[in-house]
Amino acid sequence: MKKNLSPHLCAYAADVLNRHWTALLTEMEGVHDLADIEHVHRMRVATRRLRAALPIFSICFPAKKVAQWTGDIRQITRALGAARDSDVQIELLTQILASLPETRLRPGMRRLLLRRRQARTAIQPKVVQAVEDFHESPTLTSLPAALTPHLPPPEAESSVLTFDHALYALAAEHIQARLEEFLSFESHVAYPDHAEELHAMRIAAKGLRYTLEAFAPLYADQLKDELKALRAFQDTLGALHDADVWLAELPRFAEKELRRTEKFYGSARPFRSLRPGLEYFALDRASERERVYQELVRLWDQTQTRGLWPSLLAQVQLPLLRAEDLYPAVQPTPPDEA
Repeated sequence: MKKNLSPHLCAYAADVLNRHWTALLTEMEGVHDLADIEHVHRMRVATRRLRAALPIFSICFPAKKVAQWTGDIRQITRALGAARDSDVQIELLTQILASLPETRLRPGMRRLLLRRRQARTAIQPKVVQAVEDFHESPTLTSLPAALTPHLPPPEAESSVLTFDHALYALAAEHIQARLEEFLSFESHVAYPDHAEELHAMRIAAKGLRYTLEAFAPLYADQLKDELKALRAFQDTLGALHDADVWLAELPRFAEKELRRTEKFYGSARPFRSLRPGLEYFALDRASERERVYQELVRLWDQTQTRGLWPSLLAQVQLPLLRAEDLYPAVQPTPPDEA
């Protein structure tokens, strides 16, 4: 934590971190319930937003504490991520199984869904343990304790955050860095087979989006257009990656099921009933990948035509000239769920 910091900057930092912290705590108990997968999703989002905000506002807090908080939150994010990925796959398989065009495709899809459900059940104890470990970690008390001095007292009826030059300078620094990282993947958009780079682009889009969310209240339009575009990029690139994961996994899954069948029945013949469904799903995912890739190209061309990113740079740099004259202090608006 640096000396002579702007108290307005640290008050803003505490407000952002406290909202994400509160969202995380709200979902902790519900994560134990396998029946409602949205608890896992919302808690994972809260941990990711918190992890994204901590390095941005780390100057307001002791470095050792920030490192400890980040490590503890990273562990629970990983456990929740594995569960969420499994939940998304199960949801997709359930939808496709319900709309299959031929009954002969059902055995293979049913088997795939069965294995994914078994895997999700196996993950749940690890998720619960991760939540319990987090509940016992020093972060549970030390993080809110560090935020408290920068937050308004509980008895305060209302409070208005002041946006000063230091806060705008921090926003410009982090937004510009994240934007440069995102734009560094521009050359890969033209190549549908650059799967690893497009996956990295999704991660960069997510990082930029969370950074914009952290600072959106500083700007008159709340950066709504940019956030909407980044949400679309994140969703599209995420769907592209999901299809890639399936296309890589399905041959391995088929081989594993073939070996299981031979071991159980002493023959590979029963596996024949599974093959049509698995092949159908592979073709479906390949078709979906092509559709999603074309959507990515369309999105990229659209943002380039609109000049969205140069406009964003200009918007975050302008307030550095006379920040307090341009924008009044206002209450932050919580970001949408994602």
